Formats: sequence, structure tokens, C-alpha cells
Amino acid sequence: MPMNVTLPIDGPYDLTATFWLMSMGKGNPCLRHDGNSQLRTALNTPLGPVCVVARQTESSIEAELEGSGAEWLRPHLTSFFGLDFQPPQIKGLRKLRQIAYDLRGLRLVRMPTISTSLVQIILQQLISYRDACYGWRKLAQRYGSLVPGCDDLWFPPTADALSKLSSPHFIECGVLPQHGRRIVAVSRVANELEATWDAGQAPDAIGKTSERLLKLTGVGPWTVGLLRGGAQGDADAEVLGDYSMPKLVSYFFENNLAAADQATDEEMLRLLEPYRPHRFYVLTLINRGAKHPPRRGPRRKSLRERF
Repeated sequence: MPMNVTLPIDGPYDLTATFWLMSMGKGNPCLRHDGNSQLRTALNTPLGPVCVVARQTESSIEAELEGSGAEWLRPHLTSFFGLDFQPPQIKGLRKLRQIAYDLRGLRLVRMPTISTSLVQIILQQLISYRDACYGWRKLAQRYGSLVPGCDDLWFPPTADALSKLSSPHFIECGVLPQHGRRIVAVSRVANELEATWDAGQAPDAIGKTSERLLKLTGVGPWTVGLLRGGAQGDADAEVLGDYSMPKLVSYFFENNLAAADQATDEEMLRLLEPYRPHRFYVLTLINRGAKHPPRRGPRRKSLRERF
């Protein structure tokens, strides 16, 4: 039987904007938006899969949970929907204050489990976002499983399933072999990672998880930073080594395209420093709501065309 839970909303809240950062594109088989106020998502828990149907009202989130992991997930729903994150009052630059106002319903979520988010982030390493989304879509539909009663929603592949794949399996899904090897590596220690994370209940859970991840081959500051901010609720996470973020931040604050083209991580951190301890939140606002710098040169060919 489905489990129904009502979660009160304190302050402005936007369900779609909150789940934008880790959405993996509109075609994500594991996350479906049914308009601006309802979504369906499927995830794996230590006690099995669970499907969540969430509807936003004026004052609450009405969530319906179904699956063997429903009881486990229930106490973590508040952080899962970002309801315990209170956006800070943004001061300073007028255009940033305007974006913060326009996106005042955007919250940072804390995922109860991080294995799926970690796989999605690894897929985005050094390739275009659209190629990463394509690879995730194929992996989910081939190695995940359909949610009972749905024809468009999949449970993500389990860590056990992903740990047994080889390079040809990943290539068939449009995933680079090196990404596949990293996914296999993190999937083989997924139980240990989840135990360390423990749904983020301990004050030092983020730090301990980051420390463990950085010991894995192919997992560096960029992957850990994006996981911390996008899936672990760290509003001050640093995303270092990104191809476009320093340019985006420099262009936003200084409006100088030539300088933005030369921007570094150090320059980005300098510009974001006044917003500590909410630098990742501000970075998300800029990424979501600011005008991006114009492209230089033609768009790169799709990864799938280069195999």
C-alpha cells in the first residue's frame, strides 16, 4: 500500500527549481516532472527501491511513497526535498539580488543516498552535459528497472548491477570506457560510501565521505565538490576544475568577456568569497539565472559521433 506523507513548507518553495541541479536533463528516466508542481522520481535505498510522487500545494508537499524502501526513506523526506535549507539573504550586487529573488523558491537538497548522484556526476566529467544525459538515460533504461504500473519511470541501476559491467556495456550506452571504469570502481565500494554518508545524519558526514571519495582513482575535487553541493546539501561547496564555471562567474561579476576567457579557479573563489558560507548556493543562482557568456567557436561534435 502507498504511504502518504504531508511535509509543511516554510517560506517560498519551487519544486522544479529545487530539483533542477541534479535533473540530468528532461529525459531522465528516473525523474519526471508533471508540470511545475508535481514530480515523480524513483530511487534505491538500503531496504530496496521506492517510487515517490510529490505534489506541491501552497503550504505543503504531498508525497506518496511506494516500494520496499518507503519506510526507510520517510524520515529523510524533509532534507530530500530541501525543506530544511533556508536560502540566505543575498546582499551586494543588484543583479544577483534580483536572481535570488526570482529563484527564491530554489532549495539545496540532501539526498538520503548518494551512489546514483555520484554516477551521474562521473558521467559529466570532461564531456558535454547533453552527452552525459544521454549516457545516463541509456544506462538507466538498460540496467535499471521499470517502476510497476509506469511505462516512463525507471528505478536507477543498483550499485551491484553497475559493478558487474564491462567497457563494451558502457560503450553500448554511449559512455566512455574511462567513465565506465570509474563507475564500476565507486559501485564496488558503494555500501561503504553509503555507510559513511548515512543519509547525512552526522555533522561530519560530508567531510568523511569526501575524504573517502578522494582516495578513489578518477574522483577529484570537481566530482566531490559537485556532489557536496548538489546532493549533500553543502551550501558552501567549492567546485574546482570546471571548464566553464570560472568564466561564468567572472563574466557575471565583471562583465568583461576577455577577462572571463582567462578566468581561473582562484579568480572564481575570489569573486565568491564575500558570499561564504553560501558560495555554492550563489554559484547555483548564477548558473541557473544569469546570462551566460557568448560561445567562442562552433559547438563540439557529440561524443557519440566520436566513438
